[in-house]
Amino acid sequence: MIDGVDAWLKSVDYHYIECNYVPEYLDSGNDRLNAFIRTIFRLLPFDIRKFDIEKVPYTPQTTVALLKAYAIVNDVNAIAELYNRSIKLRSQKTKYFALKQGIKISTRLYENTTEDPTPLNTVWFGQFLLDENSGMISSLEKKQILLSITKYLIYELGYVDHHDKGIYFYYGPTLKKEIYNASAIISAFLIKVGNLYNDKDLINIGQRGIKFIVNKQNNDGSWFYAGSPERPTIDCFHQSYILQALFSVQEDLDFDIEATLKSGVSFYKNMFVVKNRYLQPIRYDKRYTPRNTWLFVDVDGRDVAEALVLFSKYLDDIDTINSLINYLYDEFYIKDKGYFYPEKFIYGKNRIPYAEFQAWFLYSLYVVKKHFLL
Repeated sequence: MIDGVDAWLKSVDYHYIECNYVPEYLDSGNDRLNAFIRTIFRLLPFDIRKFDIEKVPYTPQTTVALLKAYAIVNDVNAIAELYNRSIKLRSQKTKYFALKQGIKISTRLYENTTEDPTPLNTVWFGQFLLDENSGMISSLEKKQILLSITKYLIYELGYVDHHDKGIYFYYGPTLKKEIYNASAIISAFLIKVGNLYNDKDLINIGQRGIKFIVNKQNNDGSWFYAGSPERPTIDCFHQSYILQALFSVQEDLDFDIEATLKSGVSFYKNMFVVKNRYLQPIRYDKRYTPRNTWLFVDVDGRDVAEALVLFSKYLDDIDTINSLINYLYDEFYIKDKGYFYPEKFIYGKNRIPYAEFQAWFLYSLYVVKKHFLL
């Protein structure tokens, strides 16, 4: 699977359409209509977009995910190409370093332009810098970018200080509603950068961000995707995002989160069901009304990819990994093409090889390979 998807990604120069891409000529100027058009494209199992791949804009989402993947195996040629591409994707709307969206994002929660900053992809780019050791990026350049990212997150993206309950970091430049997975990832990143450069202020603000996430855990060990007034919803891969963030800084906190992790993992494991010889993720918690397109998706590729990362990198569960790998190979991998179905709808498989999904799969497989095989 690694060889196949790696060859496909390189054959398209790491550049293909993404699931949220809507050709610019279809921009209606109306947020609700834009979100509706995007949803129609999102739910079709085959592509009806009319586009010239040469004119499809580059985005950080695929680029950064691939940087994280190739950093694991130190593919210097891929890293060089993708790193230079990332630098060109810097947002011009921020004083400090942040990557731009690259494509217009229209959902029911928010709408961002191509030039608006994308906080989560910026943090994932920062994670790449923390892990990269090829030697092609100087330590000074890394430090400058990493510290600039932290300034963007704190001073430009911003946060809400809930005092003794912790700090919530905003999800995006226009969205003030609480989205927990992104705040968890941002908080963990600040702690890691603070530890690297001995910055106690960064460590402190990151710890307070983690404290907020811990306080938002439900009694059953889960986290809602978003806070009130958004309706409660719980899905699979966002639970993994939060757990990965907590595990990654567990030893760097001045408070104990062992009980939080234990209950969180217990709930997360219940979001998988045994089918034949496979372990299949459950897309969303059926107790709550699903969000947006969740209702039509049986399994999102990220449900599998992020499970592979969590169960290998943090839980060391080889039996679960084997079941998930078998499921991925038989149900998602297209053997004669070398890439993956991005998701399974309740009415069939999505046959569009969205680039960001291929990148997430590659990253997760490299994580598994590094943890169990190298």
